[in-house]
Amino acid sequence: MTIPNTRPSLMVKQLYDRESCTYSYLLVDAESQEGAIIDPVRELFDRDIEIINELGIELLYSIETHAHADHVTSAGKIRQTTGARIVFGEASGIQAIDISIKDGEELALGNYKIKAIATPGHTAACTSYFVDGMVFTGDTLLIRGCGRTDFQGGDPAVLYDSITDKLFPLGDEVRVYPAHDYNGRISSTIGEEKRWNSRLGGNRPKQEFIDLMNNLNLDLPKKINEAVPANMSVGINFDPNRYLLHDFDMNNLHDVWQSLPEQSLIVDNRTPEEYAKAHVPGSRNIPFGTENEHIDLFNQYQQVYVYCRSGRRAQTAFTNLNMQGLDHLVCISHSGMPNWIDAGYPVET
Repeated sequence: MTIPNTRPSLMVKQLYDRESCTYSYLLVDAESQEGAIIDPVRELFDRDIEIINELGIELLYSIETHAHADHVTSAGKIRQTTGARIVFGEASGIQAIDISIKDGEELALGNYKIKAIATPGHTAACTSYFVDGMVFTGDTLLIRGCGRTDFQGGDPAVLYDSITDKLFPLGDEVRVYPAHDYNGRISSTIGEEKRWNSRLGGNRPKQEFIDLMNNLNLDLPKKINEAVPANMSVGINFDPNRYLLHDFDMNNLHDVWQSLPEQSLIVDNRTPEEYAKAHVPGSRNIPFGTENEHIDLFNQYQQVYVYCRSGRRAQTAFTNLNMQGLDHLVCISHSGMPNWIDAGYPVET
């Protein structure tokens, strides 16, 4: 007897920025309510956050396909607001991110895995993302077209290989969701693009594609001088030297806790309800979102350790406070209270 697959479908909301013709995508696992947003736009930040809050989504990732030249990302603001970790392809070289993802690596999202596929060519650091029969291609593969190759390390030969060797083999039925469309089209499939893509469909030879791309003679994007530098700092004025996440987990915190000096403070930034059930003995509950009200308190200590359930809220609080000049914080970013309990360490309730 075959047992039917009852796994909930991955919900995809396609969001649109009319000015830059940019598509952003909100992915949500219906069972866990964990989510990710791909290529968010700064001017639509309020809209996106409203949707995330209305749907009760725990946003884990803000994913970028590349450093865009036609709009500024809202990834930095989203991280400050939700704690979502910023994801860029490894080749981007951007310092102010949380996950520098390699080709073939995966991001866990509820019941799903989002697989990174390095697809350089439009820019040197473009990355596509494959999940649940869908591929989010950024500017690498567009509907009946592809991204230009004349700036940010673009290379038509490399782009041709990325599309024909990495995207086309995914399968004809795989749905294609690009970062842009200028003609009102929403999505395509790999099979359609292999057949009808105007630039490299129908088995167009590689050299013909290279010659075509080298002779487009397009104007530069209007916002390139603003957008690219801003996106290299995740869309906000960011000093990467201040963003130093300590490789600290709950085992390290336990070592510190055993001989905690009076000049140190442990902060639990979960909700009061979570704190009441179990917390690190001697820790102080300062719920996520209220940390700015306690800056004077933090400045009374030589070292402040911040933890939560999984590290997501602690990381966000750490980032917000660090950007305000507090440089004596340690973020427990790789684990949280469940790990402390599983290790058998003492708790207060």
